[in-house]
Amino acid sequence: MINGHDYRKFHTADHEKTSLRDVMENNYLHNMSLKEYARIANRSLATFKREFKTLFDTTPGKWLIAKRLDYALLMLYKTRKNINEITFESGFENTSHFSRVFKERFGTSPLNYRKRQSHS
Repeated sequence: MINGHDYRKFHTADHEKTSLRDVMENNYLHNMSLKEYARIANRSLATFKREFKTLFDTTPGKWLIAKRLDYALLMLYKTRKNINEITFESGFENTSHFSRVFKERFGTSPLNYRKRQSHS
């Protein structure tokens, strides 16, 4: 057992490869490079990108932003943490980038989203 997962179910040829889905789901909040994600998944960068596209039908960058935004949305709704705390806890490097991609996806700023939720 590794990290609570029984990897014996994988075929012998796959025993050195970690589940790409597990790697991403367990680490998407960590601000790492794609090369670092590939390394912990025991894949070359090229193999990581190719397998990722097949598995998730999108690029790693787009997937990471979507997952982090979903997490941030939940944090805005369920906690009283400030925007900076949520930015970094969600895996974003800076608040301006977080705010820009949040607004692109949800049509409002993180602060305005929180204000609207508190009046609902």
